[in-house]
Amino acid sequence: MKLYMTTMSGNSFKVRVLASILGVEVEEIHINWDDREHKSPAFLERNPRGQVPVMEIENRTFWDSTAHLVYLARAYSGEDWLPVDPLDMAEVMQWMSFAQDEVQFGLMWARGVTVYNRRPEAMQGYLDDSRTALEVLTWQLKKTGDWLALGRPTLAEISCYPYVKRAPEGDVPLEPWPEVRAWLARCEAITGWLPLDD
Repeated sequence: MKLYMTTMSGNSFKVRVLASILGVEVEEIHINWDDREHKSPAFLERNPRGQVPVMEIENRTFWDSTAHLVYLARAYSGEDWLPVDPLDMAEVMQWMSFAQDEVQFGLMWARGVTVYNRRPEAMQGYLDDSRTALEVLTWQLKKTGDWLALGRPTLAEISCYPYVKRAPEGDVPLEPWPEVRAWLARCEAITGWLPLDD
């Protein structure tokens, strides 16, 4: 099982941290981002979107971290990280969708401006979406007191964590969000959790 990735990619981190927690061996193949290897013809054969991560599993290729997380959870963790009960699965999946919506279009893209100078003209919109993301997380964590879904760590945590953790890199301070900071700490205390950028 191969993972084409960069250490700076929060989406690559999602796959790496779940594999670590589950004790699944994954061959990490580091893509040279600065040299735009992800836009090379060879890489585009794996992922026409030109993005990391990409996984090769049993001679099949999958792009997008959500697909990778679903595969690892279903193949290696029973129902611990992604249950099969339709209602429970829906509860987890709504947070995976949230990670691809407000978290991505707010926190991730704000960081894209500050780190990569990507679309700086849109920064105010990214900051507005970032605030929405943190408000929604706070709203949920005030209700649950600990985890986003089902009262335990699930793919909801894995999906939302990286770009919430990196919010300060996008000029989005986390000091005003104590529930979110406590949740990040709980995630980091999970056995097998990896440091970001490790």
